Amino acid sequence: MISVTQIADTLREILEEEANALARETGFIQRERAFTGADFAQMLIFGWWEEPEITLDGLTQVAQRREVQISASGLNQRFTPQAVAFLERLLERLTQVRLEGEVAPVSLLKRFRAVIVEDSSTIPLPEELVEIWRGCGGSEGTSQAMLKLFVRWNVLTGELHGPLLTDGRPASGKSPFNEEAVPAGGLYLADEGFFSLWRLEQLGRRIEGHKRYYVVRLPMRTGLSTRGGHRLLLRGLLPQQEGETRELGVLVGAQARIAARLIIQRVPKEVAEQRRERLREEAQDHGREPSEEALYLAGWTIVVTNVPRRLLNLEEILVVLTVRWQIERLFRLWKEEGQIDEWHTKKRWRILCEIYAKLAAMLIQQWLIEAGCWQDPHRSLIKAAQVVRREANGLMIALWEGGLEAAIRRVLRCMGSGCRIEKRKQFPSTAQRLEGAPVLGGKRPQYPKSRHRNLCRRWPAGKGWASSKPRGTTNTRRA
Repeated sequence: MISVTQIADTLREILEEEANALARETGFIQRERAFTGADFAQMLIFGWWEEPEITLDGLTQVAQRREVQISASGLNQRFTPQAVAFLERLLERLTQVRLEGEVAPVSLLKRFRAVIVEDSSTIPLPEELVEIWRGCGGSEGTSQAMLKLFVRWNVLTGELHGPLLTDGRPASGKSPFNEEAVPAGGLYLADEGFFSLWRLEQLGRRIEGHKRYYVVRLPMRTGLSTRGGHRLLLRGLLPQQEGETRELGVLVGAQARIAARLIIQRVPKEVAEQRRERLREEAQDHGREPSEEALYLAGWTIVVTNVPRRLLNLEEILVVLTVRWQIERLFRLWKEEGQIDEWHTKKRWRILCEIYAKLAAMLIQQWLIEAGCWQDPHRSLIKAAQVVRREANGLMIALWEGGLEAAIRRVLRCMGSGCRIEKRKQFPSTAQRLEGAPVLGGKRPQYPKSRHRNLCRRWPAGKGWASSKPRGTTNTRRA
């Protein structure tokens, strides 16, 4: 289990010693001076973490916590390609840290050694950055420059893998995590963008004497057949009544013929419309129209799984599938609260510095949440993140003056109160459903209206401001 000492030692090692070494390696710091790589990194990480819209003057005030005197114009001149390389290397080093929180007492998930959720999110960038991060491009309304974040998240322990950064062009199926094995006895959850017959074959193989399991959304036009070899037409299998389900054993893939359980559920009309709206947004971002078949099939949840019925029955599969939304809520937290896709400048190097520093802050924030409240299945990531952001300045001061362990314990104590999701009767939370709230019939939970996938362009939002949000939108601040 993650400990206060472990977090403190990691922060000191990476944000102090390694930050100074990386600053020299990347050429950001070329000679010994009063202003170090650790000063620069912590000023940006903690400054933008505590106040995502902070100005350059505000950042120079943050620097005074480390007794560093620098002017706003002097700081502005330090946003260079070398600074970008330095912060990117520092972020990469932070992503290599794997910290696990205490396993929450959720019996449905504890049947597996790990519950891995994978997803990606994009950040549209100014066209001037196309040589660094290539985007979709080629169609009207799409961005030539884009950054894509890939994340794997063990929601059983809170352990985060990533974010790994790639160009925005590759499809989700080309995840940089493809070579990273799911743990033995683990469960893999993903949307249809991560579906591939190759992945199902890999997950179906035993490692260390244990099987690995998956529950993955099935893309349309995937070949299906009965175990006797007869071809199945998906439309002929779809249940028509809202809440009605159907399950049968199938072979997936015309050639691969992978044995799996096919589970289908008819979703409520409001859920289907949310999905269709999202399909239209995603298609528009890529300069195309969604197919009629995709819009039609949005009315059903269709998944394939190799989890045996003795581990999860049909109703339990549908409950566990809702856990996948947690990673979308994580991206939403990073974008709406951490504002990783917003910046107050048109200068490309400063934009990248801001993105990398904010992502570094989100990683450290996740470590603290794991230590502070992961053992509570009803934890609220948003409320916990607000606690951490409010106390971030104390962590930076403690890194400089000492007493970091005590500062971390103060943050965790604050997280011990007021960081829970209230129980709801009409729209039960994922934690409630995992505890036994009904899946079939009754009110369904609201699907999050995430904006982390639907942005492949850049809108101006006033003089000196660049953002990936449309003009006139504001962040949703929730309690």
